[in-house]
Amino acid sequence: MLRLTPLLGVFAVALGCAQGEPLPDLPDPHGRAGMMAAVLREADGGEVIVAAGGTNFPDKPLWQGGAKKYHAEILKLARQDGGWRWRKIGELPEGLVGAAFCATPRRDGLVFAGGAAADGHRAGVWRIGLDGKVSRFGPDLPRTRAYAGFAAANGHLIVVGGTDRPDATEAIPTLTSLDLDAPAKGWRTTDADPGYGRIIPLVGAGPNLLLRAGGCSLSAKDGKPLRDYHEDLAYQSSLDSGHRFHGLPHPLAGAAGPGVATATHLLFVGGDDGSQYGHPHETHTGLARRVYAIDLEFLEVTEIGEWPHPVAVAPLLRLGDDLVTISGETRPGVRTPKLTRWPIPARYR
Repeated sequence: MLRLTPLLGVFAVALGCAQGEPLPDLPDPHGRAGMMAAVLREADGGEVIVAAGGTNFPDKPLWQGGAKKYHAEILKLARQDGGWRWRKIGELPEGLVGAAFCATPRRDGLVFAGGAAADGHRAGVWRIGLDGKVSRFGPDLPRTRAYAGFAAANGHLIVVGGTDRPDATEAIPTLTSLDLDAPAKGWRTTDADPGYGRIIPLVGAGPNLLLRAGGCSLSAKDGKPLRDYHEDLAYQSSLDSGHRFHGLPHPLAGAAGPGVATATHLLFVGGDDGSQYGHPHETHTGLARRVYAIDLEFLEVTEIGEWPHPVAVAPLLRLGDDLVTISGETRPGVRTPKLTRWPIPARYR
C-alpha cells in the first residue's frame, strides 16, 4: 500500500533540507555515476566519506558520440578548518563502475566486489583503507559481475543479480554472499532463481531481513539487451519469505542505494521508472526524485518526500540523521557533481 505524505509535510522537509550544512560538490564538474562510497570512522571517532570509481562523458555528450571515461580516483571527504573538504587519497587498480560495495563491520574500510571496467566486467574483491591503500579482500566472485543489487546484512556482503559481461542479454539468476569477518571462506551462492535475475534492483537489509524490489530483467532484441522494468517486492529472513507482485507503486530500477536502514524502515531515493525508456537521450526529461520508505515490519511503501534533483545509480549514505547521495545520474548520459543531504523525517529515523 502506498501512502502519500501530506503536502505540508513535504514543504517542511524541503525547508529542513535547505537549513542543513551543505556538502561540497564532487571535485569533478561532470559528476560521476555508479561510484562506490561509505561513511567510515577515523581512529578519533570522526566520520568521513570515502568514494571511488564511477563514469562520465567529459568530452561531449553520449548522444553526440561522447566516449565514456572510467575513473580510478579514491577520494575522502572530511571536516577540515570548520568545513567539509575533498582530497584524493589513492587510486583503484583501474577505472571501475557498478561494483557491489559496503563498509567493513568496523567501518575502517570500504569493500567492493566486481564492477565494470573499460574492457569488460570484473570479479575481484578489494578493500580500500582510510589511507587510500587498496588490498585484496578474499577470493574473487564466482563469476564476473556488475550492475547487481547489493547490501550489507548480518556481517555479510550480499550481491543479487547483475550481468557477467557488457553485452549480456540475461541477468545472473543467483544471490551470493561473503562473510566480511571471514572472507577467506569464500562466496556462498544460491541455486538459480529467476527472481534474482535483475540488473540494478533495489536491495536493502534490516535486522534479519533482506529485501529486493524492482530492477530490470533482460532479453534480446536484434542481438542487443532489452530491459523490462519491474515493480514487485521480495523479502526473506530466517523466519519467513514472500513476494508481492505490486510491492512498489510503479516499476523502478537504479535507485540511489543500497537502501539505508533505520530502526523501522528502509529508505531509497530516485531511480528510473522506465517511463522514458527507449526515448532519445537528448530529450529525456530526467530521472526520478521520489524518496521512499519501506516499513520493515509490514512492507508498506510510503512516499515521504522529493529529492532536490533527479538522481539514479548513486551511492545512498546515512550521515547523522541525514540521507546523502554521492553524485550520480540525472538523465541518461548526464551526471551531477552534487552531494545532496536531506534530513530524514523524525518518524522514519
